[in-house]
Amino acid sequence: MENASKALIIAGAILISILIVGLGVIIYNNVSGIASDTSGIDQQAVSSHNSPIESYFSDHTSGSNVRALINYVNGINRTAQANDDVIGNYIYLKAADTSIASNNAQVTASNIKTGRSYHVYISEDNKFSDEEDDNAAYWSNGYIKTIYIDFADDSTTSGGSSN
Repeated sequence: MENASKALIIAGAILISILIVGLGVIIYNNVSGIASDTSGIDQQAVSSHNSPIESYFSDHTSGSNVRALINYVNGINRTAQANDDVIGNYIYLKAADTSIASNNAQVTASNIKTGRSYHVYISEDNKFSDEEDDNAAYWSNGYIKTIYIDFADDSTTSGGSSN
């Protein structure tokens, strides 16, 4: 009888140990799932930051849309400068290999003619870099870094302005 009661106590202890280990595994899986979801949150933040800008990318973007893009980028850059987080958030605007936005100046849209068509794009190499004033398409955090604005080839458009 003594041996039977000791066997039941040992079996109960093993069962409790298995339950504790199982509970630990469940807690670990839940915590690691939350940790891996933070990359999804970052990806969502990158997407929500980049998608309004990407909507302006086109071979024939109207001048008024380019002006709207410049004003939007100026707002982002003002916020980045106010928060002293230029690296990773600042957006460079370049036209014909000449910088039209720098860390110290806001871009004016007055040079953009509303009746013209513009080619708005980022570098096709999709390079990532945190170097200041580098021509990389993206910062290392995935945010758009450099936007190019060039005159569109108007030979494909007819007389009026296109959107």
